[in-house]
Amino acid sequence: MDSQDESEDDNDNRGITSIITSNEMLKVGLKIGGYKNGRINRAKKATNINRFKSLYGSTPRVVALIWEDLQTTQVDAAHVLPKDRKVKFFLMALHHLKRYPTEYEREAKFDINIGWGRDWCWFFVEKIQALKVEKIKWPDDNFGTDIWVLTVDGTHCWIQEPQHPTWSQDSKYFSHKFGKAGVNYELGISLADGHLVWMRGPFKAGLNDVIIFTKKGLKAKLRATGKMAIGDGGYSGHPYQISTPNWHDSKKCNKFKSRALKRHERFNGLTKAFDCLSGRFRHSVDRFKNCFEAVCVICQYQVETDSPLYNILIEELMEKEDE
Repeated sequence: MDSQDESEDDNDNRGITSIITSNEMLKVGLKIGGYKNGRINRAKKATNINRFKSLYGSTPRVVALIWEDLQTTQVDAAHVLPKDRKVKFFLMALHHLKRYPTEYEREAKFDINIGWGRDWCWFFVEKIQALKVEKIKWPDDNFGTDIWVLTVDGTHCWIQEPQHPTWSQDSKYFSHKFGKAGVNYELGISLADGHLVWMRGPFKAGLNDVIIFTKKGLKAKLRATGKMAIGDGGYSGHPYQISTPNWHDSKKCNKFKSRALKRHERFNGLTKAFDCLSGRFRHSVDRFKNCFEAVCVICQYQVETDSPLYNILIEELMEKEDE
């Protein structure tokens, strides 16, 4: 093979050169994370998996699936070319999302130049984020014959105070949940399987959930598809697109809505297990979008594999049996 052929092969948009099993990913991740062979070998597998999750936010199985999908995806923005398939830097990006270190902490942890570490970290965060096209989408069958199809809620995250051209603070970013600057993302979780099927944001935290729902696309989507969502009491006033808990509901209907909304909060909890979203975000709002959407993609993988959200229909059947 001549040099021209080698160059073309390096940039083959669909080549597969590095598939790593979950067991291999476990060992590679722990070693890169600083664990020595002796400590790894002495521990039970469950302990090593917990160590891995504390470093990278997910199990080795989930991480191995993402690594493979970045190589096989048909989404050009997400596809990682053979020349860029460096698992150490991929894991470094996951560590950034999970632990949100400073650049000096990352330099020491991964023994990498600050500039290189920054560039490779954001490279892989953006690649994971781009998988949202395949992983977070409205189902092709439009939820079949179901009418109530998803729960909707906004989730606030704390950010560094953005600069305002005139004032020291921008009141539009004020989050009533934190009492500080924040942004809001609108998420929609499928009632049928607990998967994330809708994501819009980031919006300034001062823009409340119902305004986002009515003005930013979801209400129009539900109207066009003939479907309905379930939301909390803050979404009242749009009875043909979103149903909220109310005194007209039967006891069983009220419980169903309550379980659905609590399950939605569980997904929000999965995202907040990543330190970049649970504390103050130090980077720009654009970088927040990169991180938030990458985390949501990762959480979608978790729900699809080893951390499924509970099935609200099964819960309902169990309650009927108890009655």
